[in-house]
Amino acid sequence: MDFGLITYHFILPLLEYFKKLLGSYGWSIIAVTLVVKVILYPLTKQQTVSMKKMQALQPKIKLLQERFNQNKDRYKDRPAKLKEVQADFQKDMMEFYQKNKVNPLGGCFPMLFQLPILIALFWAFNGAPFKPVAVTVPIQVLDANESLKEEIKGSSNPTIYVGEKGQKGRLVLNPGEVRIPAGKEINYKVQKLEGNLNGITDNVKWEITDTPYYNPTYKTTKNLNSIATLQINPDNTSTIKAKDPGKIFLNAVLPAVSESEDFLFIRGLGKTGAYDPKTGKLNIDVIVLVFLFTLTIWLSGKVTSRYSPPPTDEKQAEMQKMMQTMMPPMVGVMTLFFPVPSGVLLYFVASGFIQIVQTWMVMRKPIVVEKEDAKSKESEKKVSSKV
Repeated sequence: MDFGLITYHFILPLLEYFKKLLGSYGWSIIAVTLVVKVILYPLTKQQTVSMKKMQALQPKIKLLQERFNQNKDRYKDRPAKLKEVQADFQKDMMEFYQKNKVNPLGGCFPMLFQLPILIALFWAFNGAPFKPVAVTVPIQVLDANESLKEEIKGSSNPTIYVGEKGQKGRLVLNPGEVRIPAGKEINYKVQKLEGNLNGITDNVKWEITDTPYYNPTYKTTKNLNSIATLQINPDNTSTIKAKDPGKIFLNAVLPAVSESEDFLFIRGLGKTGAYDPKTGKLNIDVIVLVFLFTLTIWLSGKVTSRYSPPPTDEKQAEMQKMMQTMMPPMVGVMTLFFPVPSGVLLYFVASGFIQIVQTWMVMRKPIVVEKEDAKSKESEKKVSSKV
């Protein structure tokens, strides 16, 4: 599935609409996050209700499992009887789930539906206009013995770019991935696949690296001129002259037009990392955003545990308590050093607080588990009775 299409046709139009309406990309990020979370709320509710119902039913499920384990130990030397007991246990579990109208995998399916949109949302805030992006192609220079393996593909994978006035487009490099023998030249140009970007090639910066472009602060330490040389032409296309065997990446880098835009206490929505190597100072605004994101994780855990039945198993209870204590700071530390722009952290914080409210709205309502009647009690005893 091409998540970029969701970003291009759904997330970015919303982002630009709210930017024009609210006058800031910061408020636009919060507004888009709110809209997406509201749209996905029915799935979130279904997922949360399913999780809570499974928690409420855990004592009964544990009872069925314990009875099965007893019979499994009893018939471990009688394979035929053990197989029959296993089949009865599976049947009893299915009847139990059907009676209580719960699916043990019910919490997974809503997340699978949400995942493409959440990934597209992340990509939108982790790319242009907040962060420089590049249309990238790999170039493999072959030696004389591999000249028959020469290959030139039509074009690169598309890259989404947003211009200074909100124009957007999907761009490709032509040609795409190539395998060429030493001594050969090949010309590259940026082409618009779709969109309303005009004159975009005027802002392209060409460069070659030894890894795919992913971070604007990355600088290669290798001498790549021994593999190939880069020539920039008057029309802002480029020419690669292959020299010796090896692999490089050609990048057409496009600027981040809103990288320095401020919002509230954030000094630059494109600012990345807790430490600024240019000034040698800490990015306090980034650290505050990470702290707020960590706080949302902690609060979410508190809301969930408050309205969930306590685990019946002591070890499970201890594990749950430890996770609630350790997970927020662990995620916070990882996020602190993860190279994403402040705009993405703002999305994390907004999404986290909205999620807390949505979880509270669902979790505060008690889940009613039907009382057992004589028939259901008899059904639960099937496994243990067949001894």
